[in-house]
Amino acid sequence: MIELQKTLDVAAVEKKLAELWAQTTAEGDETAVLRSRVANLMVFVSGEGALQEVEESMQSLSAAHPGRALLLLGDRSSEDRDIEMFVTSICQTDKRTGARHLCGEEVTLKASGKFVIELPSAAVPLLVSDLSTFLYWRDNLDVSDEVLKKLLAATDRLVIDSAEFKEPLVELNQTNNLLHQQTDEDIGVSDLNWERLTIWRALLADFYDVRVYQRLLDQIELVRIDYVEPESEKESVAPQALLIAGWLASRLGWTLNPRTNESFNFTASSGRTVCVELNRTAVGTRKPGRLVSVELGIVHESPVSFVVERSEDNSLILAEARVGSEVKRGRVLPVRNRNTAQLLAREMEIPSRDRVYQEAVVMAARMIEG
Repeated sequence: MIELQKTLDVAAVEKKLAELWAQTTAEGDETAVLRSRVANLMVFVSGEGALQEVEESMQSLSAAHPGRALLLLGDRSSEDRDIEMFVTSICQTDKRTGARHLCGEEVTLKASGKFVIELPSAAVPLLVSDLSTFLYWRDNLDVSDEVLKKLLAATDRLVIDSAEFKEPLVELNQTNNLLHQQTDEDIGVSDLNWERLTIWRALLADFYDVRVYQRLLDQIELVRIDYVEPESEKESVAPQALLIAGWLASRLGWTLNPRTNESFNFTASSGRTVCVELNRTAVGTRKPGRLVSVELGIVHESPVSFVVERSEDNSLILAEARVGSEVKRGRVLPVRNRNTAQLLAREMEIPSRDRVYQEAVVMAARMIEG
C-alpha cells in the first residue's frame, strides 16, 4: 500500500495506479496479467476494525467483480485529521504457481473529526466513468447524514446489512424512509440480511406449491417466529424476524391491525384474523439476530402447522408439515454460511430494484410503528 501526499489530486492517484500496474506487469511473470474494471465499489466504515474486515474481503470479492474499490474510513468521534489517501492493487494469483493473472485497484481514504464530511468530495472524482457504482454502507443508517447523501448522489445501488444495525428498530425504519425517498429512476437498495433469508423464504413458499396444503394454508391463524436476540440491543426485535414477518404479510395480502398487545394482528383477505408472534431466544450456539424457526399454524380445529426451522447443530434448515398426528418432512437444505464477500458479490449481480424486499420493509416498518 502506497500513501499519497496530494490527497485531492485525481491525476496523482491515476498516475500512481498506472505505476503500480506497470510494476505488476514487469515483475517477470511469463503469463499475461489482466487489469480489469467491471464496477466501482465504495465502502464507508466508521472504525479501523471494520476497515480491516473489508480489506480482508476485497481479495475474494475482486475475483467475482474486479474493478476499482474505494474504501472510506470516516471516524467522526476522533480528533480532527485531514484526509489521508493510499493506493494498492488487488491481484488474483494461481494457487499452484503463484502467478498473478487478474488485478483490480483499491484506494483507501481516511479522515476523522470535521474532515469526514469531505470524504465524498475526495472519493467521487475517483470513480471510473461508465461503470456501475455500488455503495456498501457500514455505519449507522440515517437518511439525514450528509456523507451518506453525497455518496448516494454518485451511486447506482446501496448495500446495507441490517444484521449490523446498532439500533435495529430505528435503522430499519430509516431503511423504509430511504426507500420512500427513491423513485423508479433512483438507486436500488440491497440488504445482505435479506439475502440470508432466501432459503427461509424458498422453503416457506414451497408449502404453497403443494395442492393438498393450499386449503389448510388459507386458514392459517397463527404465525410464530423465533429468533436469536440481536447482538447490539438484546431486548430489541431482530431485523430478520421483522423482515420475514413483513414478507409473509405483504405476499399474502394481509392488512395490519392496530396493535393492542405484544403480538401483531393482521386481517387476511378472507376476513380471518392472523396473529403473528415474535419470540426472542437466548443466543446459545446460534449467531445473534438469526432466525430459529417460523411456524404457520391452525389452532382452533385439528392442529395443523407448517414449520421451517434450523437444526440444533445449525448445519441444516428443515421444512416439515404436521397435520394432526401425521408428520411429513419436506426439503432439508444445508445452511450456507456465506461470508460478507460472497453476499456482497451476489448483490452486485442484481441491477434492478427488489420490489419484494421493499414491500417487506414497508410492512416491517408499520409493525414497528404499531
